[in-house]
Amino acid sequence: MWKVVSRALLAAALLVTALVVVPAPAFAGDWGGAPVKVTNADGRDEEFWVGSDGAVWHRWATIPHGKIDSGNYSLGGHVTSGVGVTRNQDGRLEIFGRADGGDLNHKWQLVPNGNWSGWASLGGRLQPYTGVYADYFSNNGGTIRVKVTGVDGLIHYKWQLAPNCCWSDTWV
Repeated sequence: MWKVVSRALLAAALLVTALVVVPAPAFAGDWGGAPVKVTNADGRDEEFWVGSDGAVWHRWATIPHGKIDSGNYSLGGHVTSGVGVTRNQDGRLEIFGRADGGDLNHKWQLVPNGNWSGWASLGGRLQPYTGVYADYFSNNGGTIRVKVTGVDGLIHYKWQLAPNCCWSDTWV
């Protein structure tokens, strides 16, 4: 009996440990244009989706904690997957999607709650019509990780090298 109780307590402790070290909630987009919602640094919700024209579109709440009530605005690009969205450590949003060439592209706010950069490639060869998963690791110094499905059918990852900063050159 003691072994059963010990194993149950060990399993519970491992589960609690796993729950403590998981990253902050992630925002992932699937293929199909379903909106992905994230909260800006000032508390305004913002939604992103891939439109029928292949561009990434967004809309937002005009007041913190209010309903999403802006018009729909294009962020351009031509994405052939769903979009992944998360926040940088400094509060700037960053979005990710598979571009026409099959590589992962991203775009980020220049300042928290502010205007957007142009699109830039992070490389890779992603499988068409798959989602992009992006999350923020508060327990890893505050960096972003993206997860994609490669053309080889395997899951691949890429990380920021430092919070709010540059990206690793390689995929793992």
